[in-house]
Order: sequence, then C-alpha cells, then structure tokens
Amino acid sequence: MMLQFTKYFILLFLFTAIGSFAQNTAINTGINTKNPGSRLTVNGSVAADYKIITGNAVLGYSDYYTAYNGNADAMLHLPPAGWGSLKGRVYAIKNTSSNSMLTVIPPAQEMIYGTANMSSVTVPPGYYVKLISRGTVTDTTWELLAIMDGKVTSEAVKKALDYSFGMDIGGYPISPTEFIVSNNNSVLLPESQTMFTMPVAKPVFLNVAIGLADFTYPRVFSKSPYYRCELIIDGVATNLFQIAQQQHVGSSLRFNISGVFNLSAGSHGIWVNITRWNDDGHTGTQRLLVLSVVYDGVYLD
Repeated sequence: MMLQFTKYFILLFLFTAIGSFAQNTAINTGINTKNPGSRLTVNGSVAADYKIITGNAVLGYSDYYTAYNGNADAMLHLPPAGWGSLKGRVYAIKNTSSNSMLTVIPPAQEMIYGTANMSSVTVPPGYYVKLISRGTVTDTTWELLAIMDGKVTSEAVKKALDYSFGMDIGGYPISPTEFIVSNNNSVLLPESQTMFTMPVAKPVFLNVAIGLADFTYPRVFSKSPYYRCELIIDGVATNLFQIAQQQHVGSSLRFNISGVFNLSAGSHGIWVNITRWNDDGHTGTQRLLVLSVVYDGVYLD
C-alpha cells in the first residue's frame, strides 16, 4: 500500500512540475507552459533589477535598469568586456535628474557603436539609453540600441543641425581634406565648417562623429600621440571635446563628441579644431586626411 501511494505521489509531482517548468525535444525551456516554442518561453510576467544612483557609479554584472537622479553631472561606467562573457547583456539607463548630464563610458580601449564608434554617450535629463554587449573584448564592445526622450513626444524634438561630409572613394593621394599637424598647434579641421539657423533660443543636444586617416610616412609603430578634437561655435570654444590616443603614427583616428550647448536664435557657424595634445616623443609633423564628418543637433520645442 505504501509503495502504491509513493507511485501516485511521484506522478502527481511530475504533472505539477510540468505545469510550471517544461523542456521539449528542441531543448526549449518553458516556465508555466507545457510547450515552449522558443529557447526560453515565459507564460507570465518578467522582472529585472531596478537601481537608483545619485553620483558616479560602475554598472555591475547583476544590474539591468539604472536611473540617475543626482544634483550634478555624473559618469556611469560600463563593466569590462572580459573574455566575451558579457555577450548579449543589456543595460537600460535613464537620466531622471532635473538639470544634470549623465555620461555613459566604456572601459579604456573599448568603444560604443551608434552610427559610428563613440568613446562615450551623453544622456541629457529625461533621456533614456539602452545598450547591448557585442561579446567582443576590445575596440567596439558595446552597441547603442536606442537613445530617446522619455519626457516628450517625438513631434516635440526639432532638428537644428544635420550635416555630413564623406571623402570620395579614391580621393587619396590628392585630396582637399589633407592637413598637417605639429606639436600644440590647433588646426581647423577641413570640411568641418558649416552654418545652421536656430528659430528660437534653446539648448541644443549635439552629436559629432569624425574619421581621420594618417598618411604620415614612414609610420612610427613605437609612438602613440594623443589628439584633442573640440567643437567651436561662432568662434567660441564650447568645451565639448574628446581626447583620443592614436594606436601608432600612421594609424586611423576616430572622434565622437556629444553634449548640450545653449544657443540664441539666429544663424550660427560651427567647426572643429584639432590639436596634437601629447606627441608621445614623436616631434615630427603628421599628414592627416579627413575621411568623414557628421553633425547632428536637436532641440526640444
């Protein structure tokens, strides 16, 4: 009698378990479903970690959604890519502060890909970003899935600036985008000058992407100079800049600049100045070409 009761108990347990957790022959796993149609099927709600920060922070391996609600500009650091263990990891980040900027930064030697590689992503108040790990361990390790305004409808976002330049294929070695840099001399970046008009006085959210090629000969593989690219508006430095290190003399360079700048109504001129910030012992001049310049600027109406 005891043996028969035990058999019934085991069968009851198995039927109950199948109702909440199942695995079919295709190695699909289901929670609260008997026939999962995907590798993971959940018949019910899903919860993830929710965290609020008020200052500089580093995202951990157990984080998912992070809200920044501080009273000053802050930096949020992404975790190191490691050896590909983060592949597919998603982070959702929102700046819920009133008037502080949040900058999302990957570790050194890692980049975020949006429409081009970026060394950081600036999140203005009310904006939301979502990123996913590519699973790579160097260079472009993160991808920007979305950046959007969480406070207003899309109709209220107005375009202030939309400019792009790309060098013609085969433009080298004769190209109007060629320029020379030397120690501590600021140079206006060719093809970076343009004009735009603001119908009203507003803060403008700016994104800039720049690609350069270095045709210095001979290449110097033992030297890795630093360069500073800064956005200039109406002849005034905006303090929106990026400093990037060249892999070696003769290698390409990429810059991404983003931030918010208050502009008056009317016509404005914009361009980029570039400086060899630190020569790393290479004191000779370098011959660079502008491959691409992309400006994007929006404001809230």
